[in-house]
Amino acid sequence: MSNRILSLIAAMVLTLSAFAVDIETSRTWYLAGEAMEISVTDDDAIIAYAELCDSHGLAAGVAVGLKEGHGTGVLELPSHLHSGYYVLSVYTRHNTQVSHKLIAVINPLRKSKDDDIQWIRNSHPDSLSYSSIAEGDGFSMADLVSEKTVDVREIEGHIIKARVENNHDGKTFSGSQIRPSLSIVGKQIHYFEGQMVNDSMAVFYTYGIHGKRPLVLSAMSSTGVSLPIEMMNPYATLLPKKLPHLVFHYNRSEVEARSIDMQRHQKAMASDATLDYDYDEIVFGTRPDQTYNLDEYRQFRTIREVLLEYVTCVTKKKINDVSQLFVRKEQDQYNTSFPTLVLIDGMPVFDVERLMKYDARRIHYINIYTDQFTFGNTVYNGILTFITRSGRLTNYPIEQNMQYLEYDFPK
Repeated sequence: MSNRILSLIAAMVLTLSAFAVDIETSRTWYLAGEAMEISVTDDDAIIAYAELCDSHGLAAGVAVGLKEGHGTGVLELPSHLHSGYYVLSVYTRHNTQVSHKLIAVINPLRKSKDDDIQWIRNSHPDSLSYSSIAEGDGFSMADLVSEKTVDVREIEGHIIKARVENNHDGKTFSGSQIRPSLSIVGKQIHYFEGQMVNDSMAVFYTYGIHGKRPLVLSAMSSTGVSLPIEMMNPYATLLPKKLPHLVFHYNRSEVEARSIDMQRHQKAMASDATLDYDYDEIVFGTRPDQTYNLDEYRQFRTIREVLLEYVTCVTKKKINDVSQLFVRKEQDQYNTSFPTLVLIDGMPVFDVERLMKYDARRIHYINIYTDQFTFGNTVYNGILTFITRSGRLTNYPIEQNMQYLEYDFPK
């Protein structure tokens, strides 16, 4: 008897340790298209990742910022989801355990071949809707358990990982020969240099960035070659082996009212999709040493003309047969021991010759910061930034091998 009690206690301890991340949701069931509010508690993390999966793949995911062990996030459910059970999995990068929760999703506006639901109309108009697992379907938690390990603790900010292809033209580069960078596209400068943890994986510690932002990932080799880089999805896509059949006891008026609210929410989301790209010349707590407003000089056709006739403190030189731009203070000699960081709407520029041909009439401001700046392990002698009128790389193509994507940074 005592052995049975000890075994029971041990099983309870194991169960508690396996679900170290505590999760709660705002509702017991959701309509496809609704916003799912998630509350996460974990005593030893600052970022938690939540993902909603069925047995086929990842349906939606969100990163949740944690403060003093607690945080809330909103997971927007796609309107095309099929009706049935899904699994909400929550984990942190420092924790080898994953917490799971069954979530019922109802889509009254669209039928799908993947629907796994039995509709039972409730005859009592004032009763609440609820979902349940059908008896005898053979489902257990064992169908949800995984062996997940995520390897870096987020103690210095939100972590983004990227995979770098370190082979180019028959040459293989080691991690120490690759300079990865992450920049936010916009009128402000948000530039981060990453750390190569091995020869093909870069890690970025970002801070001060919140909400959905367009970003660009790049990786420059020691020979000036741009290497292919691609973000690694932070969500593990923990696919359940099996999901139970959903029996949905519903009240028609409640479902209709929720459906109307859901459609209003979807319209509001679409109207609020625009981002704020207001220009502020103060960067790193200081104003630029020199600012050029090209509205005052509309006669220039290309950036080359601007730099030749107007912005005289910038020069172009070739280093290792690669064209680079350099800036200097008044009366100072050009120092080519460290490069100048060149940006257009926040994106680093590697192909200077292509920038020189860009239509100057699309540029609103040119800002020059002549101090020495350190990003990661790289030191720059000055920053030269070109800002277009839209702040969104107006007709300026992404440089070769870079990755452009929209990313939702946790709050």
